[in-house]
Amino acid sequence: MLALSPPDLVALLVSLPAERTPFVWGPPGIGKSALVREAAARLGLPCVTLLGTQLAPEDLIGVPRIVASDGQPAGRHVTEFCPPRAILRSEPFLLFVDELNSAVPDVQKAFYSLILDRRLGDYELPPSSRVVGAGNRVEDRALVRPMATALSNRMVHVALEPHGESWLAWGSQHGLHPLVLAFVRARPDRLHEPPPNDATPAYPTPRAWHMLSDVLHTVQGSLWPSVAAGCVGDRAGAEFSAFAKRALLAPSLTDLAEGSAAVPDDPDLIYFLGASMVGLLGSEREKDGVLAARALAKIAQKSMEIAVWAVESGMRAARTAASEAFIEHLRSSGSSVLADVLRLGRFAREREGGER
Repeated sequence: MLALSPPDLVALLVSLPAERTPFVWGPPGIGKSALVREAAARLGLPCVTLLGTQLAPEDLIGVPRIVASDGQPAGRHVTEFCPPRAILRSEPFLLFVDELNSAVPDVQKAFYSLILDRRLGDYELPPSSRVVGAGNRVEDRALVRPMATALSNRMVHVALEPHGESWLAWGSQHGLHPLVLAFVRARPDRLHEPPPNDATPAYPTPRAWHMLSDVLHTVQGSLWPSVAAGCVGDRAGAEFSAFAKRALLAPSLTDLAEGSAAVPDDPDLIYFLGASMVGLLGSEREKDGVLAARALAKIAQKSMEIAVWAVESGMRAARTAASEAFIEHLRSSGSSVLADVLRLGRFAREREGGER
């Protein structure tokens, strides 16, 4: 099957007919769950998640109870099944079944009617509800069981692969640590690697880099090498620690903007400065956006690639006082970086799309 990038996967999940169920294949830690939740948000549907590895058949079909039979002579009773509260809803929702192909065969069979007919026993999902499945592959050395052909033939199968530019855009929108963004920008091959053949528990994945970003915000710098190795593995962790040690020697954005420091020649330091600028755009202070724009003008003289990346990240970011001030300062200053982005047509598309 062909592999999709994260933006393409979200577009597919949003545009598929509600009665068709996609199944997303991919290695652990590349963001399958987050992308399904993003698709649900775009559809305006609540997302309910079930884990195949934690289900028994009765968790889907429900527990039986004996009730009086309507329209029958007194004393006659029937059995009805009570579906689980999580999916017993009156309004449409998106049901995400993660690790479906890790479920035991009896649980997989319980999904047949849900995936094809949107029905569990006597309970039918509300009209316009959606079902999405996901799971790992055999080569990922994860807990995977064979999927019955009767089940697999009921779904639209797509593969998800990590995509550096998409992940960096997502990271800049969600406030990931500048050092992590800068490192992945400089070394996109380290964003994701296959699970190691030995018993090493940590290795690079988008989820692991996100985890490292969270840790860097709270632990002291002397512990960074240890936590980096613990999140992304020894090799990638050592490379990141060396990168971070060098990047912290970069001048401050304030010194750069005021001209009291020069833009360094080291590409790693320039990547870090660019990521630091992007980090400022989440602020609600206009002066942070102006500072980022002034620093950008200096960096553009050394690396137009990083400058254009920063502008594009600013356009994708949520509207804040800093991001608005950043774009306005670039407009009013006649920045050549903004002209480059305008020439590519990206600025107009992004801004017009956000103003509709």
